[in-house]
Amino acid sequence: MAFKRGFKSQCERRSAETRKQLGFSPSAPLEAKQLAESIGVTVWSMEDIEGLSSEDHHQLTVNDPDTWSAFTLRIENQHLIVFNPSQSPERINSVCMHELSHILLGHRLHDAHLSDDGHLVPGNYNKEQENEADWLAGTLLLPRPALLDIRSRKLTECEIKKEYLVSLKMISWRFRMTGVDQQISNRRY
Repeated sequence: MAFKRGFKSQCERRSAETRKQLGFSPSAPLEAKQLAESIGVTVWSMEDIEGLSSEDHHQLTVNDPDTWSAFTLRIENQHLIVFNPSQSPERINSVCMHELSHILLGHRLHDAHLSDDGHLVPGNYNKEQENEADWLAGTLLLPRPALLDIRSRKLTECEIKKEYLVSLKMISWRFRMTGVDQQISNRRY
């Protein structure tokens, strides 16, 4: 993943500023719903959508629950994030933070279009924007100060997962991508 110069540092600063504005410490857990509320973004479970047929509900949550996680709609100047309630709380928190990251970064959706067979294909983001949203979401969920604090407190993966509402995959990815463990190891020598 190649980012524009300074992007990763900018994400760490944004995470720290966001926590400060919310009155949180730099290493405090931050849930997507807390951030969404603070910036005026509405977050709904698919269950909150009125008029969804039981057949569509069953298709989206039982037959194909892994084909979608969340999406964002922009209605005039307001954003609405809708998430798949059949997924784990950690996954929901992560995908909602990813969608919020698109909003915070000012990403614009590509236009929706009709497929060759007449189905509506919703707008999407390009690969660069997806990578940026992944990185910012990970930084908002587990910023560098939190990773250092986690190691100093010797938390287990299960404790991290519970406290920060993140998946084991996210925990592993953030430690690997930030090099925090290497940084701590180098300090010992």
